[in-house]
Amino acid sequence: MRQVVNQGLLGVVIAMTTVTAINIPGVSAQDKTKCISQITGKAGNLFSGECIPNGLWINPSYGTEYGRLMRIAIKAAANKDDYDTAFINFSRAQAISGVTDSEVRRGLLGAILAKSLQKNPVQGYFPSRIWLLVTGEFSEGG
Repeated sequence: MRQVVNQGLLGVVIAMTTVTAINIPGVSAQDKTKCISQITGKAGNLFSGECIPNGLWINPSYGTEYGRLMRIAIKAAANKDDYDTAFINFSRAQAISGVTDSEVRRGLLGAILAKSLQKNPVQGYFPSRIWLLVTGEFSEGG
């Protein structure tokens, strides 16, 4: 049952990625590489036919502890595929910023979807790809 639910959730995300860009008259006329992510509603750039949203923004007004937790979460997910650590640290950051912080929510969504793919693989989709499509964060190597 859990696998059916996870595949259904993933199916929704996959369906949303099939249409990768919304035509915005002012933006599309200037730069054909700009887009709006269908998953997050955030601005991004087209890469290999998919809209990759801009990376997570760490709001400095929430303080240094918030920033530290966000960086730990992003590095754990992007560089180590450790979505459990990412989830824990995004949750801690959300305790500081509040539930209205869309960047933390985006990080949590990316970690949850990527973790569900790790547990229940779907052919052709990888946790790191879903993480990238939701958060815009990618491995920096090393």
